[in-house]
Amino acid sequence: MPVEKTFLYKGAPERLDRYLADRLSPLSRTYIQSLIKQGHVDLNGSLPVARQILAPGDKVHIQLPEFSNLPASSAETVPVLYEDQDLIVVNKPADMVVHPAGPHQEDTLIQRLWPKLAPQWASAVKGSSPKTARPGVVHRLDRGTSGVMVIAKTPVAAENLSRQFAERVVQKVYWALVRGIPSTETGRIRSTVGRSRRQPHRMSVEDPGRWSETEFRVLGRFPKFEETGAALLEIHPLTGRTHQIRVQLASLGHSLLGDRVYGPPQDAGAKRPFLHALNLEIRHPSTGKTLSWTAPLPEDYKKALKRLGWKKKS
Repeated sequence: MPVEKTFLYKGAPERLDRYLADRLSPLSRTYIQSLIKQGHVDLNGSLPVARQILAPGDKVHIQLPEFSNLPASSAETVPVLYEDQDLIVVNKPADMVVHPAGPHQEDTLIQRLWPKLAPQWASAVKGSSPKTARPGVVHRLDRGTSGVMVIAKTPVAAENLSRQFAERVVQKVYWALVRGIPSTETGRIRSTVGRSRRQPHRMSVEDPGRWSETEFRVLGRFPKFEETGAALLEIHPLTGRTHQIRVQLASLGHSLLGDRVYGPPQDAGAKRPFLHALNLEIRHPSTGKTLSWTAPLPEDYKKALKRLGWKKKS
């Protein structure tokens, strides 16, 4: 449900938009101005303008759309790699859901970024359920996957980027820590990936699904890891199915370390699947220029590599 707040102004004369931005931090002043323009704010029972000056005794009422009900930490806790008028690129933390879905209705990536998305998306999602509204989402990372992700700041940019993903224009590179050591330096996994008939929360390469391809290259081998050994792989998904990398690697006997869905129930104390979206390359939706971003490894990934004894080749 939308959140409604009422304030009784008691201070010295001050602009309405500046006052609300201070009271509703971390919502930006630009976002507050858009809410005022769209009629979500009334002053003493009338619709004001953003520059209106408040006087003591004024009563300000604001209705915040679904996605404005943000946690105190807000977008400041999401590392931004790039931002312009069309898109925002972030280094998504592990254990963060991208958008409201199922039991995960609060503190999602989209909710944290909402102040940056709202100027163009507020009217598009007005009245939508948080269970279905996914403003700016053109691709997704699993909850436990960290790394680079692009979010469209406008519906026009979203349409362009979605088409790039569908037409495989986008180039993606992941790093994966897996159980076992592949017998070849490089490889390509070809299979269908579809919803498991027996376990609907899982994907399967055996049940009917969509054709999927993933390329990999071995970056490091760790034969002393438990009984199975382990490896660091560079992954290039050529298609983008749900859980594609996880389920295809598991089908070869190389499940991700920490993946309790497709691997052992308890995996070396890992708290999440060790999959990191390292690099993303797209064409800018307005200029057509090729842009590329690399997301630094999170601390848990660095510590895991250090424990395994991996040293990057110069």
